[in-house]
Amino acid sequence: MKRITFLLLCCFIACFVTAYGGGEQEETSVQETMTIAAMPSIDKVPIIVGMEQGYFEDHGLTVTLENFQSPTDRNAALQAGEVDGVMSDMVADVLYLAAGMDMKMTSLIQTDFAIIASTNSGITSLDDITGNHTNGIALNCLMEYIADEAGEAQKVMVPDVMTRIEQVLSGDLDLAVVPEPYGAMAEARGAVRIGSSNDLGIYAAVMLFPEEYIENHGEAVSAFYRGYADAVEYLQNNGIDDVLDAVIKVGEFSEDAANALKATEFVPLEVPEESQFTDIIAWMDQHPEFDGPYDYLQFEDITDFSFLEEIS
Repeated sequence: MKRITFLLLCCFIACFVTAYGGGEQEETSVQETMTIAAMPSIDKVPIIVGMEQGYFEDHGLTVTLENFQSPTDRNAALQAGEVDGVMSDMVADVLYLAAGMDMKMTSLIQTDFAIIASTNSGITSLDDITGNHTNGIALNCLMEYIADEAGEAQKVMVPDVMTRIEQVLSGDLDLAVVPEPYGAMAEARGAVRIGSSNDLGIYAAVMLFPEEYIENHGEAVSAFYRGYADAVEYLQNNGIDDVLDAVIKVGEFSEDAANALKATEFVPLEVPEESQFTDIIAWMDQHPEFDGPYDYLQFEDITDFSFLEEIS
């Protein structure tokens, strides 16, 4: 009788552990996947750290990063439905919306664009830029806006980041707008750094998700922001040295560019300012090549900051 009672007690304990322990495991098991499109810039570093340290999986999400060297290729992947979210900017978002793609801005991303000059150009500050100078950019994106805010140079489309840098170093371009950490890398190789988007007060690089994706996969977006926040906290507490190899490999950074990341201070993501969006709309409406006007777009209709607010 005692043996039977003991066996029944063991069965009860086993069932209890399965019911409650298994439930806890289910909460942290990976339930969703997400593919993010990223450009060669610092904004994707916390994503890589979150992937490598398992922070996204802790919140029930598997993240895949797709690297692109030009906005054109990135935009094509988004239109083809090959990615779920995109690290982009307000200019591109307006064009997405005008093309019938219902995209939502969910936060700023940590991106700074350096304005670099050739030593042959004689340019040492933004005040030296004239209409006779050439400025290499990628068209139809935030870099074009930054170039116009920096000065009156003639804009030249050079989509690939490294090609832009090489042409500045060789003197084929007087100027170029490049994302960090490539600005720091170009400066180390001899380019003259004359300013940046942050210096100009431009904060318009944003995280975008299709509205339909948010409606159907809101938990995945929430998990993305929680994992990203965990990764930023890791970088603030530990620095980048221990994960630099993974950052180079997964982010497809050159070693020169990745080493420039060591001086980067990673910060929590923030909400974009409506005034920044309004300024960009006004700028686009002044340029016929954008096929505006776009002043019908209302900031509150194309944004969703609820996921960022959950962790703030």
